[in-house]
Amino acid sequence: MNRTTLLLVLLGCALRLFIIFPGPFESKVEFLTNKADLRNYYWPAQAALRGENPYALWASGQSGEFRADLAPLELLMYVATVALWNDMRAIQILFALFDAVNIVLLGVLLRQSPLKLPFEIFYALGPLTLYNLVLVPEDKTIVLTLTFLIFWLLLRPSDLEIASRSFDSATKTAAPLRTLAMTKAASPTRATDHGSRITHRALRFTFYALHFTPASLAVLAAALLASFKWLSVFYLLPLLVFVSRDFRGLLKSSALFAIIVALAHLPWIPDWLSVYTFRSARIAAPMHIAPAALLNAAGLFDKNWLLVVLAASLLAIYILFWLRRIDIFEAIALSTAAGILWTPDMDPVHLAIIVLSFLLIVDWSRRARLVTVWGLSAWVALVYAISTRTGLTRYGLPDLRAITGAYGSPQMIALAYVLFGAVFAFYLFDKWRGRVVGKRVLVAGTEDGC
Repeated sequence: MNRTTLLLVLLGCALRLFIIFPGPFESKVEFLTNKADLRNYYWPAQAALRGENPYALWASGQSGEFRADLAPLELLMYVATVALWNDMRAIQILFALFDAVNIVLLGVLLRQSPLKLPFEIFYALGPLTLYNLVLVPEDKTIVLTLTFLIFWLLLRPSDLEIASRSFDSATKTAAPLRTLAMTKAASPTRATDHGSRITHRALRFTFYALHFTPASLAVLAAALLASFKWLSVFYLLPLLVFVSRDFRGLLKSSALFAIIVALAHLPWIPDWLSVYTFRSARIAAPMHIAPAALLNAAGLFDKNWLLVVLAASLLAIYILFWLRRIDIFEAIALSTAAGILWTPDMDPVHLAIIVLSFLLIVDWSRRARLVTVWGLSAWVALVYAISTRTGLTRYGLPDLRAITGAYGSPQMIALAYVLFGAVFAFYLFDKWRGRVVGKRVLVAGTEDGC
């Protein structure tokens, strides 16, 4: 970690801690904050610490206004956190620590990209993350950690290169075996030559099977993400295809993913199944800022058609990836967007996840795009905040919701999408013009143009 990254980590953490422990500052930012989800992280963790089953309490209606609608893996993380300090702010500190990790991951992931410094600054100090992940404490910070980790792992050398390099350095027999396989003089017969090659390949395969590679770690990270929020399921198929050398490798990666997800869901089984019943009921009617809410306002919403659109969108993305029209990083960003956008209960924090995913695969390091991203980020953060609160009306000022609309209104939803619209337009424009997108943004320089 270089000095710039370390400085941004310290500044980001200091700013987040200042917001978490505001003192007199709290009354001044009260209309900006929203800790509804934080209470639903803290209550079930507290119940579990008392030896109670939070899922059973919630399902039986004994939890009052609180919910236990978390996956078991996430709840276990919060239980461990509040065991150290039984306070809601402990969970906020946990999110702040993951934010620090995210800044470091961005520095490592983008070390060859012109986006390195702009993205680190934007994540540490930008209005999009400060509002959606700090002033509104959200578990999506951890989702971003696993997403950035998957991106970084997919940039590592292939499994074959890793295994080959490690094997060659770990044993002295590799070089003689290669010489034996390639030089006729070293082998009296073709059979011996062929046998040497088979022996060498068998040794390599054995070493590879016992060696953790970026591919297996990427699948592991995707499984943890699926166990946490299921987001990686939307791009699981292209991910498994990308990391697998053959059909046997595909089966092994699929088995690894399934085993990790199954193990992560063992705690509190079967009581946690009520979470899926609750989530299924939530997607029956549109809410928050989902595009489905606009369809519903126009009388066009049908949840069955929405599932068809989601499936068709994902299928189109998979076909483009299979035909190599898009790379794995584009496939992940596009699948994430499709999976979230067509969910009827999508909220501003989920939209921020989509935006941050696209910011990894488009070049926005030039001045015009930097100003656009920062300016529209500040705008959407204000739209979110103003639309959910009366704001400064207590000081005799006009209700600013006359401009933004109330939260969830068509007016507010339209204004909330301007940042995503701009970033997605960057991607489509660069893709159409043949400029750097996807992996080339992560590892290469920029091209001329805005």
